[in-house]
This record gives sequence, C-alpha cells and structure tokens, in this order.
Amino acid sequence: MHKRIAPLLAAVLGAGLLTAAAPAAPAEQAAGTKTVVGVAAADKRFTTLVALVKQAGLAKTLAAKGPYTVFAPTNAAFAKLKQNAPATYAAVTSDAALLKQVLTYHVLAKRVPSSAAITAAKQRASVKTVQGEKIALSIRAGKLVLNGSSRVIVADVKASNGIVHAIDTVLVPPSAA
Repeated sequence: MHKRIAPLLAAVLGAGLLTAAAPAAPAEQAAGTKTVVGVAAADKRFTTLVALVKQAGLAKTLAAKGPYTVFAPTNAAFAKLKQNAPATYAAVTSDAALLKQVLTYHVLAKRVPSSAAITAAKQRASVKTVQGEKIALSIRAGKLVLNGSSRVIVADVKASNGIVHAIDTVLVPPSAA
C-alpha cells in the first residue's frame, strides 16, 4: 500500500495545500513522540478509527515520516454515521477500496495547525486531501468546521509525524457520496 500512496503524497505535497497558511508556532513545531496512529491508538475515543485504519491497511503508511494532518473522527462520529446513514456506514466498513478512499479523505500530506486552518477558513479556502478531493473550511460559532458539517472538537494534538484534530462527523468524499 505504501508504494501506491507515496506518489500521491508527493503530488499533494508538491501542489501545496493551503494558499494562505500561517507558519507553525514553535510550540506546534515540537512534535510528540507517538505517530498520528499512535496518538489515536492511545485515546479511547478513536477505537473505531484505529480498527478501520488497520482494516484498510493504512497503519504503516500513517506511521511513516509524514508530515500529516489527520482529521480524526471519534467513535461518536462513526456511531452518528451508522445511525444517520446506515447504508453508507455498511458500504464503507465492508468495501476495502471505499474504506481507504474515506479514510484518506481525512488526511492532509502537510502539518496544518488549527491556527493555519482557521486563517484559511476565514478566507473560505479548502485543503486537498491525500485521497485527492478537497475539504472546505469554514468557521461557525467560533469553531473550525469541515465541509459545513463536521466540527473540530479537539485541535492540535501533536504527533511525531504530524498533527491530529478530532472531529465530530465522519467526512465522506463527494465522489463516494
């Protein structure tokens, strides 16, 4: 899997993800000792995400050097998808290709702290994901919102190879909806 994603990561990195990203502050540059997968695995709010990352064969890829930004859906976000769109949840969790598509839609091939994402959101920017499609950024009630519906509920969890932002709704790429 790593060999197939590497060219896509290189293309995304070369294209640039944010046109108006602020530089990372020194505190944001000091990464934790766990990878983005390790950060998620250490937090009980992400057991569903971690299981699906392993099921999709993405754990080794997301443990690579990076840098990555992961918009990590919580267990509650997956439960909400299962309740509100059971057919989508069933398709995502049973179709390996679709699962990879959905999970890589939550990943950026660049470290994007919340301060940079908020700056971009104020300019109505979008960011290109590893999956290839874009996520629209906006601000609602002072919170960073993705695609108009998913709120960042915990921001800037540092990892050795990136940063994790917990979100309250699973993002489904437009091409898979």
